[in-house]
Amino acid sequence: MNPWIVEITRGQYVESSSIGHGIVVNADGAEILAFGKTKRETFPRSAAKWIQALELVLSGAADALELTDDHLAIACASHNGEPEHVALVNAWLGQLGLVTEDLECGVSQPFTEPVRLKLCHDHVPATQLHHCCSGKHVAMLTVCKKRGWSTDGYTDYAHPLQARIRQHMTTIFGLDADSLDYAIDGCSVPTYLLPLDIMALGFAKLGAGHFSTELNRAASRLRHAQARAPFMVAGSERLDSQLLEAGQGRLQVKMGAEGVYLGTIPDRNIGFALKCEDGSLRGQEALVIELLTTIGEKELINRLPNEVRKPLIRSASGLPIGQVVVRKPT
Repeated sequence: MNPWIVEITRGQYVESSSIGHGIVVNADGAEILAFGKTKRETFPRSAAKWIQALELVLSGAADALELTDDHLAIACASHNGEPEHVALVNAWLGQLGLVTEDLECGVSQPFTEPVRLKLCHDHVPATQLHHCCSGKHVAMLTVCKKRGWSTDGYTDYAHPLQARIRQHMTTIFGLDADSLDYAIDGCSVPTYLLPLDIMALGFAKLGAGHFSTELNRAASRLRHAQARAPFMVAGSERLDSQLLEAGQGRLQVKMGAEGVYLGTIPDRNIGFALKCEDGSLRGQEALVIELLTTIGEKELINRLPNEVRKPLIRSASGLPIGQVVVRKPT
């Protein structure tokens, strides 16, 4: 099956390009759209945070701490490390009686250049709080506190928390997650090698509520929290936040590093997965916009800013000199 190609042009010429693979299926497994290698195995990376956060609700921890939509959304986030993100995670740690150093995500510069430059201008060193995954990590610590598990080494493959996440993956993806090949994500937690078609089907089923009442309610609660607090999922000038806002509660979507996007549209009982082969953020964003447009979500996409829908390459003086275009096989 032919892939989609993301072309970056300069003038009349294609200056560079990215190969895209993807698939959209309904909750019964029927194929809606496919391009490229639909069984291409990849690590979902941060696109799997919706599943990683399920235990925050299922354990009762979210209710015990009276967590808000902002908390649940940042638990699923790859955030910019903007002041609102940092403040929320820091206050949440305080509720747990924990400190920044208890976050095992490590120290990373904020996701976007404006936030990095602001820290540099203010002479503020980055900490674990600024890591794009700090919300997920404080959520994981919250589960450990609630379940009575050690907060040390909660990122280890053998820790009860990670084993519980694999149990949810086994249910959702219909396979034995303990047998999956895995590696370590940038924030130190395990990430598991999965084919695109399996991930798309799992997301379709999770969105459509094909599992136990308890699991379905937890997934729905997290999904609606992200829709109501989209800024916490990513932040300023980030496509994930913009898509969630444009989706008006209909869309669950999340990027992952190295070119991955996973999502579901529950009212249509469909799920999708895509991979930009070269791992580029520019390529994966163009692919997810084109995928959603192709499956009939043009009204949703039209709510995005024009420069997001049809990104241009500009000179330093702002002159449009090229564009980002997705070419589909005829």
